[in-house]
Amino acid sequence: SFDLDVRDTKEVEKFFRFFADKNKRTMARWLKRSEPHLPYVRAVLASYGLPPDLIVLPFIESGYNTMAYSRAGAGGMWQFMPATGREYGLKVDWWVDERRNPYKSTVAAAQYLTKLYDMFGDWNLALAGYNAGQGRVSRAMQRSGNDDFFDLAKSRRHLPNETRNYVPKFLAVLKIFKNLDGLGFEPVSWKPHQVMKEIKAPGGTDLHALAKSMGMTWEQFHAKNSFFRRQMSPPDRTTAVYVPKEKEKLALAYLEHPETSPAAGVTVYTASAGDSWWNISRKTGIPVAALRQCNPGMSKTLSAGAELKIPQHGSPKEAKLSRYLAAKGTVVKHKVRKGETLSKIARKYGVTVKSIARVNKIKSARSLRVGQRLTIPGAKRGTRSMVASKSKSKRGRRTLAKNGTHTIRKGDTVSAIAYRYGVSSQELMRANNLSSPKKLIIGKKLRIPGAQKTRVASTSKRSKKSGRRSLALGGSHTVRSGDTIYAISKRYSISQSKLLDANGLSKRSTLRVGQKITLPGGNRPTGISAGRKASSKKGAKMVSYRVGKGDTVWGIAKKYRVNPKSLMSWNNLKSASSLKAGARLKIYKD
Repeated sequence: SFDLDVRDTKEVEKFFRFFADKNKRTMARWLKRSEPHLPYVRAVLASYGLPPDLIVLPFIESGYNTMAYSRAGAGGMWQFMPATGREYGLKVDWWVDERRNPYKSTVAAAQYLTKLYDMFGDWNLALAGYNAGQGRVSRAMQRSGNDDFFDLAKSRRHLPNETRNYVPKFLAVLKIFKNLDGLGFEPVSWKPHQVMKEIKAPGGTDLHALAKSMGMTWEQFHAKNSFFRRQMSPPDRTTAVYVPKEKEKLALAYLEHPETSPAAGVTVYTASAGDSWWNISRKTGIPVAALRQCNPGMSKTLSAGAELKIPQHGSPKEAKLSRYLAAKGTVVKHKVRKGETLSKIARKYGVTVKSIARVNKIKSARSLRVGQRLTIPGAKRGTRSMVASKSKSKRGRRTLAKNGTHTIRKGDTVSAIAYRYGVSSQELMRANNLSSPKKLIIGKKLRIPGAQKTRVASTSKRSKKSGRRSLALGGSHTVRSGDTIYAISKRYSISQSKLLDANGLSKRSTLRVGQKITLPGGNRPTGISAGRKASSKKGAKMVSYRVGKGDTVWGIAKKYRVNPKSLMSWNNLKSASSLKAGARLKIYKD
């Protein structure tokens, strides 16, 4: 039985023809895919007193695909966003994504739909809220003065096009679902396909080995437990696993004595000399935190011969993504802020727009939303590296060390230091007369071959004493990521026309990273001074800045066009690494 009336508007009729005629094969595939889930979804809706018509909602959300993901990051059969899913008790982390659990996500959807109906008192508005969010629909109602969805949807000013089409699409699919026989579709089967039993798997269970103990392949097991992202259960908690009723005893027997079965979802990595958690993470694509979870009790410094458990990926798609991220470097999460664009975010982390778009499945830069969380491949948390380009050399990732040196810290390895500064391990060892990568001494300084000194030579004793950086006549500037003719001319107090003439450039010329720019009669860079006294002169303005997550000394200094060393001096920072999120910084601007 169905409760909701289908309003035959022009939009409803359009989608009805689309799914019943033009896309009939797709609709038939969705119907077949929904059969294992229909009895359970119907039972949950009934238990919450919801209209049975809502059983068609997963058709327009995902086609009843438990593994579906949208470009915006919504996941699972009911297409929950991560934050909304967590609000309704769904775990979303590196180990599991319970938005892909058809049982738990259906209960979460029923709870969310109940809340929306209680808020709006109308199912069309509740469905619009499911798509766009209750806040957006409420604001649209207030602005327009309408409390009927179809009146609200007449104007493009109040709701996005996707939401204006969402309810008509739902009603069109509902109309088809009510009339499958008359439209030439095969009737769906409402019989339970297979009785499943829920059992509890302890933390760190080898799920692939569990599947084998029941005579199932990993693919068969994962189809019924698609929420697992790895072939190992989360090490820090007990997790529900769903197995066919007839195989329950076999599963329980394995869980009692897992040591009697060979490992299948976990491989062993033997650490070699110089290995660290960080470079093993980079090789495997597994975050350091997850590696430490899998291998509790192991020390921060790995010794040669140490054996680490490495969990296998749950699906080829996730394995491909992890391999891609591992090849590109460390993975960082970035929350989109107001005014940010893909190109700005790419410049911040020193990666390409294309790599961010590929990993996050972004087809158009216009689809970027404030609050959206992006995976940034190849970035190092809290740092800005050089922007990648087609002509980038092997040293393109170099972060310049002070005076061209690096001070060895606990956990450093030759390969990690070489990777950080964009040089080969062999170059680094030759430059420091190291006969073996094992001969690193904490506190010793290593010379980085090819690294330029960050300090510019001063031209007078006075400037040297005060710490001011000034350039000799005929000095030069090495173009960095984000540099423009305007920025360089302002930095060194040189007119743009003089700068262009001295370098044979036009205003339309494109600057290349690493390009040398001649500075005719350059003065000291604007806003750069050594300490509070120099910048606190009469007329200087003090700005208070609150450090955000991911901020760096260099990034803040660039934003306010001041010297990073001055910034550190004003705020008594001993090193750039001592910067902490939430701290208040004093910045003096002329």
